[in-house]
Amino acid sequence: MQLLTDPFIVVPSALGLAILLAGTALHKLRLPDDFGRVLVSYDVFPGFLVTPLKRLVPVSELLLALALFIPATHQLAALLITGLLLSYAGVMARTLSSGKQVADCGCSVGSTRHQVSPMLVWRNLILALIALNLARSSALRPLGYADVAAIGLLTLIGCTFYGLVNSLIGTHLSSQDLFHD
Repeated sequence: MQLLTDPFIVVPSALGLAILLAGTALHKLRLPDDFGRVLVSYDVFPGFLVTPLKRLVPVSELLLALALFIPATHQLAALLITGLLLSYAGVMARTLSSGKQVADCGCSVGSTRHQVSPMLVWRNLILALIALNLARSSALRPLGYADVAAIGLLTLIGCTFYGLVNSLIGTHLSSQDLFHD
């Protein structure tokens, strides 16, 4: 279990989550009305909450991404990110269990849209576990040049892997729609 709190795991995990949160937050801030429509499509939130949520959620995501790198707020930010990801998974799971189809999860970066699916629920649960692991980590050991290079490479590989898996989730759903109509 010591390995899970080593900077070799913690730093790329924090960087990856921060990149993900910041990317989705900037997308939501750039297109707030689109995000508002996504919130309405879940049919979970009362109408009067949609306008504040479409502003509050992306600002919160951006602040949490930044707070991951402030030593005094690192653990709290990781716990709040865990809660945020679990709540996203919960809203998606509730929507799926009700039989409602939501065409856009509201969690993408760019123009890619992902239909809410069990795979997205699992993705958010896995991301929540990664965030929870960050909350367990304490002070980092001193890093050498090789550590920094390895961390940079691992972050790049992790972000690429995440992008690939996310694309496969979208492609899988698209092919399901194509062959089941």
